[in-house]
Amino acid sequence: MRILGVIAEYNPFHNGHAHHLREARRLSGADYVIVVMSSCFTQRGEAAMLSPADRARMALANGADAVFALPACWAVRDAEHFALGGVSLLKSLGADAISFGAEAADLSGLAACARMLERPDEAFTAALHRHMDTGLPYPAAVSAAMTEVLPESGALLDSPNNTLAVCYLRAMLRLNAHMDVYPIPRQADYHATSLTQAFPSATALRGAVHRGDWQGIETNIPAANILRTAAMEGRLHRSTALDQALLYRLRTMQSSDWAALPDLSEGIEDRLCAAARSASTREELLLAAKTRRYPYARLSRLCTHALLGVTQQQLDDEPLPTAAWLLGFRQEATPLFTKIKQNGFPIIGKAADYTGNEAWFRTELLSYDLWALGCGLPAGLGFTQGVVRV
Repeated sequence: MRILGVIAEYNPFHNGHAHHLREARRLSGADYVIVVMSSCFTQRGEAAMLSPADRARMALANGADAVFALPACWAVRDAEHFALGGVSLLKSLGADAISFGAEAADLSGLAACARMLERPDEAFTAALHRHMDTGLPYPAAVSAAMTEVLPESGALLDSPNNTLAVCYLRAMLRLNAHMDVYPIPRQADYHATSLTQAFPSATALRGAVHRGDWQGIETNIPAANILRTAAMEGRLHRSTALDQALLYRLRTMQSSDWAALPDLSEGIEDRLCAAARSASTREELLLAAKTRRYPYARLSRLCTHALLGVTQQQLDDEPLPTAAWLLGFRQEATPLFTKIKQNGFPIIGKAADYTGNEAWFRTELLSYDLWALGCGLPAGLGFTQGVVRV
């Protein structure tokens, strides 16, 4: 049995994702495809538009055989730790191969960048420090330094999916995860906001949902009926739904709360705290607080960590997931679970039955409650959503 793993967000699932799953299965010759998917919040710190269950249902209808959650403690992180959490789960679930999208499917170049970042030599370290001293944010400094020491590969890091691909390869090195790798070229611009492309971006499709452009949605989203049903039943999370909750949280935090936040340095908490006192929306807050060194996405993650009460100490104490939360599966995938169970890694089906008391699990339940709050739904969604069966 050959198992292919994919790490994704599917916010929302669209034609480009379906293309990726088809190509990945074809190239890898996999018998089963398992997806590790961000649960309620994305890597940029934003709440997902659809619930984990609805997004899992869309993936299962379009090529996935099983979908597991990437919990908030890894989903809402920088690319390095996002990848580390995802690859760790795939390894623990017994994946033989991994596939990801990339702007350039140059596996040898991506692998060279990954090796350099995991085992940096003196030339790269000196170049990185020199670029950071000019005030460049860390990702840009890494790209500039890599271009100096590996001219044939460094430019790869100028693209977001290539950067994430390198992080997956780094995680495999760090975790000694022996998986075959299948990069799939992206078919469209990651940031494009128009639906005119053959494979519109998730950004463009979220905009279409907010505009009520159902013709554009149904053309570009497979299983669009799942999204439409969620919208009709009040299960779509609006991007501004938690703005006031966030501003209240930031305005009432004590200095010790700020100091405990993950990935904090250079007094950025002072800027964020000041911006929270005058901003009326999350967007205003982030635009007012961002700096060259502290970009929008990093601040957005800080805000979500503040809402969830996540601390650096918590993340340090639990560096890797200790169980896999099953979101959904296809009925025909029963042999897959027989193989997974042989690995002995804990699988969470019903949250109420899980006996572990790890901090990440408590955070995950809270993330469900926050997501539900933004939809006007009752608390306890993590206990009530159930496992999707297709």
